[in-house]
Amino acid sequence: MQIQVKFKKDSKEQGIDKEVQKLDQILTGKDIKFITRTYNYLLEVELEEEIVKGPMIAWARNVGHNINLDEWEKIWTENWKLTLSTAFKENQYKMFYRWHLAPARLAKMYPTLKPECLKCKYKK
Repeated sequence: MQIQVKFKKDSKEQGIDKEVQKLDQILTGKDIKFITRTYNYLLEVELEEEIVKGPMIAWARNVGHNINLDEWEKIWTENWKLTLSTAFKENQYKMFYRWHLAPARLAKMYPTLKPECLKCKYKK
């Protein structure tokens, strides 16, 4: 009796969800491929949270408006299918994710290059 009252009170105050969620179905379901289903679910949830970080925010600042997930995916797939060249695909990947090697690091790899920043000419 006390547990039922406490549960009802908590569900009203804290919004305990009574509906069966996808994770509940996985945990209470069959043991067949349990680890695979759990792992896929966790990856799906993790990727959904990580999609709208870093590069998308930086590009939205540069472009001047928010880029929604559908537009981002469309741009990505169109540019990815544009060429078969691995060098171009690598360049596109680095451009999207804003990866680059600092001039100081490039100078260590290629001694003929200067270790100065291309924009501010500051030696890092």
